[in-house]
Amino acid sequence: MSTVGVLRTQRGAGGGSVVLLGAVATTAALNYGLGLALAWLLPTEGFGAVGVLLNLLLLATSVLAAGFPWALARATARGAETGPDPAAVRAALVGNVVLGIVLAGAFAAVQLTTGVVLPGVGPVPTLLAAATIVVLAVVAVLVGALQGARRFDAVGATRVAEIVVKVLAALGAVGVAGYGVGGVAAALLAGAVAAALVAAVAGADRLRRPARPGSGRRPGVVAAAVPMAVSTTGFGLLGTLDVLALGVAGVPLAVVGVYQAAAVLARAPFFVGSALSDAAFPFIAAAPTAAAARRALLGALRWVPLVLVPGQLVLLVAPGPVLDVVLPGAYAAAAGPVRVLTLGTTGLLLADMLLKALFARGHAATVARRVPVAVAAQAAALLLLVPAHGALGAAGAFAVGTWTTVVLLGAAVLRELRPTLRTPGAARWSGAVAVLVVVLLLAAGLPTPAALAVVGAGLLAYALFVLPLLLARPTEVTR
Repeated sequence: MSTVGVLRTQRGAGGGSVVLLGAVATTAALNYGLGLALAWLLPTEGFGAVGVLLNLLLLATSVLAAGFPWALARATARGAETGPDPAAVRAALVGNVVLGIVLAGAFAAVQLTTGVVLPGVGPVPTLLAAATIVVLAVVAVLVGALQGARRFDAVGATRVAEIVVKVLAALGAVGVAGYGVGGVAAALLAGAVAAALVAAVAGADRLRRPARPGSGRRPGVVAAAVPMAVSTTGFGLLGTLDVLALGVAGVPLAVVGVYQAAAVLARAPFFVGSALSDAAFPFIAAAPTAAAARRALLGALRWVPLVLVPGQLVLLVAPGPVLDVVLPGAYAAAAGPVRVLTLGTTGLLLADMLLKALFARGHAATVARRVPVAVAAQAAALLLLVPAHGALGAAGAFAVGTWTTVVLLGAAVLRELRPTLRTPGAARWSGAVAVLVVVLLLAAGLPTPAALAVVGAGLLAYALFVLPLLLARPTEVTR
């Protein structure tokens, strides 16, 4: 099969999960490796500026992925094998690009005239970042169409292409040429362009087809995009307000850099959970009954305690040895924020799964009414905690926002999908977690080399103890 044929392959939930998780494993390793490399290559002030830039682009990506892409993904998943009309894809592209231009223009205007967003950063990095926002608008819509069509190979290839190009360009620009923040901005644009090219090739067959008769009169994608945009924009704020608030509050960039390094470590599990929910989304959307939708959602949720929580426990109980290995000594103060951010990350990945499940079942308006409440709670916590506690306060506000979202969306899921909470193997899992916590407490008091050995042994023992739970169901064996 040709490369293009592979990119256009449709997969089931199991195969899709494997592909997306493989892509996440690759992108997470490279993305976090890049973050750590930049922490070594740049002074703490420069890394703080890069952290603000990355969070601005993350927020812009959240806005651009909020409405049109998710509405298009749902329409594609619920449609026939041929998916939605190409006219709908083109309408989503036009709408999202216009939104991207507005966001890019607003950012460039504020930064070029006041310099308040990125203090000390010149016009070239600003314009490069603005161009990146516009390209990301295109990528978001194309990925939405590919995800809804179950072309998970293409979604994974798009993400991997972006990070590979970004890492190579950033290391070359910063590590070799010494361009600093400007080099990172150029690398971000190069990665976005690479992602757009891969996604365009993978979805070109849909864009070339003529629209079906009467398709121009169907407002479904545009109408659904509005509540999805409100919801996902708010969700994006949950993961970026903390860093942005530190900058606005006048916290030194060196402190922001330490906090950004803590966030790099603590939020890594979120991207794995996001891959699981992305793979489950089209199947929840296409499920013929509420019972089938519940099964798809719970099948993804059960991996959170079984697979993701153990890694988070390491950062919660014994972050010191990890920090000693992966970050320079200047980031030793990140241990406190890492613990609190880890608690918030668990809420963030659960909230992400609940949000996508509600989107998939057509309850975007319900989400749009609830997520802004959680954002308001986080903003209030930031106003209260950051002036008094700095970076630790920002981490606490992040946890307040994410767990408020879990409570609000969880109540909606209980009402709309009525999941039944059956916990086979809960006692075995609880015992394994209890033993792991004891091992991690022991490791926290040891020198770094010995601590890492104990942590590795504890995780291996946990995996062996819990493996029967992962393979207890025939569907899991099949996957």
